[in-house]
Amino acid sequence: MHHRVVRLRIVGVVAGAAAAASVAVVALASTSAAGLPASTEGYRDWPRINEKPVTRCGPPCAHSGVKNVYASRRKVGARYPNGTVIVKTVAQSGDRASRPNQVAVMRKANDRWRYVEYVLSGSRYTVLAQGQLCQSCHARARANDYVFTTR
Repeated sequence: MHHRVVRLRIVGVVAGAAAAASVAVVALASTSAAGLPASTEGYRDWPRINEKPVTRCGPPCAHSGVKNVYASRRKVGARYPNGTVIVKTVAQSGDRASRPNQVAVMRKANDRWRYVEYVLSGSRYTVLAQGQLCQSCHARARANDYVFTTR
């Protein structure tokens, strides 16, 4: 009986370690080499939802600079479908077009948006802000499914 209990505990520890390792692999695989979420790959090929680059800031003004906004899916009626990813790039004048200094990402799941803003730090993007900080500002665009760009 003692050996059986020990064996079950060992199996439990090994299974737990395997699960933790698989979560770590998925977490690493879910970001690109540059630090942005994998769900943003190819965003420059998505439809741009602003007619021309936005240079005006606010109110509100959380992202000053030259902005372009891309959506992975089009609206269905007045709302974006679940699974939609919206990417807003923010470049300062003189920035290389291929490397905006800020990238804000919205991803819709279960009819709720998740927000993360990244800043270029060297050659990688790192998280600058996320969650409620972003949501409190985007609440002002509730009538447009929390997206400020109306097109």
